Amino acid sequence: MLNSFYRKLLFVYMSITIVSILAISGTIGYTMNQQTYDRSEKLLLEKVEQVDELAKGLLDGSTLLKDFRKQISAIERSSNVRVAVIKHPKVNLDKVQSVGETPARKEWVDKVLAGNQVTVRSNFSQNNAIKMLIVGRPVVQDSSVIGGIFLYTPIVSIQGTINGINQAILITAISVALLAIAVLYFVSRHFVKPIQLMSKTAEALALGDFSGRVPVRGKDEIASLSGSLNRMAGKLQKVEAGRKRFLSEISHELRTPLTTIRASLQGITDGVVEPEDAKEFIEVSLQETLRLSSLVDDLMDLSSFEEKQVKLNLQAMDVTEVIGLVVTQLKMKAKGKDIELHAQADEPYMIMADADRLRQVFINLLDNAINHIDQGAQAGIRVKKTKNERWIEVWDNGPGIAPEKLPHLFDRFYKADESRNISGAGLGLTISKHIIKAHGGSIRVESKLQAGTVFKIFLPAANVSPHDKLMT
Repeated sequence: MLNSFYRKLLFVYMSITIVSILAISGTIGYTMNQQTYDRSEKLLLEKVEQVDELAKGLLDGSTLLKDFRKQISAIERSSNVRVAVIKHPKVNLDKVQSVGETPARKEWVDKVLAGNQVTVRSNFSQNNAIKMLIVGRPVVQDSSVIGGIFLYTPIVSIQGTINGINQAILITAISVALLAIAVLYFVSRHFVKPIQLMSKTAEALALGDFSGRVPVRGKDEIASLSGSLNRMAGKLQKVEAGRKRFLSEISHELRTPLTTIRASLQGITDGVVEPEDAKEFIEVSLQETLRLSSLVDDLMDLSSFEEKQVKLNLQAMDVTEVIGLVVTQLKMKAKGKDIELHAQADEPYMIMADADRLRQVFINLLDNAINHIDQGAQAGIRVKKTKNERWIEVWDNGPGIAPEKLPHLFDRFYKADESRNISGAGLGLTISKHIIKAHGGSIRVESKLQAGTVFKIFLPAANVSPHDKLMT
């Protein structure tokens, strides 16, 4: 029955509400009952005062019995009470008789005649089965008890008033309970509905549907949870889109070399390729296998960086030394295209870095520049000081990169110029960005058409000097 969060929540709210209403109603009913009895007792005591004066006159002989009876009858009719007057047996009042019924219990009479007040709920006389609220009080004259007065009224009349009060309390309690349940029903639905929507959205996410979103209303915890779920769905959607794009791109990258290798081997196997041409086809296949091997290595590197499993061998080093080595390494390739390379650094720049990984970044960036600029152009790496920071810039004065392509340069498998970058897989810049981020740095690119391109790299400086490095 309570197999949903909404029903459980509604059941708890209703239980708390009903128990609270019952407790409040019971407390009010009990208090009103006591107050009703207390008020009735107080009214009896007020009448006792009135009857006491009359009884003194009767007991001392100043008031005739018939006049007393008339006055008592008037009080009984107006107040719905009965009056009984008893005389003290030790007091000489022979002409005076007791008035009204005799109390059912002798101890009440003895207690009143002893000078004490009596308040009880019982049958007043032996021949009367109706339960009464009874108040007894001694009549005192000259510091002596000369008799007693008993006033009593049927409890049924008091109970009638109490029943009316209880009925009003019950009707009010039921009305409040029904209203509270109705309010709780709608309020619970209001709070539970977003949770139900989140549950459906989460279930859809588990089944691979990342398009669902939960409406965010207000600024409470549920709204915050809805926003978090929406952000998670958005990220999962991006991840899924990236995964599909990655599979498509990697399939494209693998298909070309595999097709070339298969066609070459198939041609040799079928005898379509002449023996004197077989070597050339085998060399082409070998180059394609090397390209595949390089692609797999790049993918392994990229996967390690994305899963944060790469451990860098950080050491204090002068980045200008690495720049000089990279420029020297690529000078022969640049010379073949009549491209002039430059290494510029005014003073040592000490950083904590993995020299091999950093060299990998510089080679990739400078090699890309050589591949994409025209014959006779210039390129290089320089350390440029800006305010209190130093930036490493890999630059060229080539044709530049179109503005719409700049935001995608660091995406996997993205090639800004397919026609001039046939051998690469488009992972170099992505891996370079991961390497720089792993060092706690940042990389960005600036480019203008026909003006050149600059890759700007920031790496935190180390708190060591070149002299300290030599000492170590």
